Amino acid sequence: MNEMVPDKKSYQVNRRMMCWCALAMMVVTTAATIIDPARMNAASAQIMMMYGSLSALVGAYFALGNTKDVPKPKVNNDA
Repeated sequence: MNEMVPDKKSYQVNRRMMCWCALAMMVVTTAATIIDPARMNAASAQIMMMYGSLSALVGAYFALGNTKDVPKPKVNNDA
């Protein structure tokens, strides 16, 4: 993680909350579309853009958010 972040724990909590809120927005939008599809048809382009953006946000969090636990390869300099 960047050394310029003063409060790393708060930073991680805020990122996690942002991810969960994005996921919740996607669930609410899906439920609203299932309940009243005729009303959501007028905003289909906006909903598709929102799904794309939010899924990229959630995917990036899960893909890149846990890089601390990945062990770094050891370099052998005995050659």
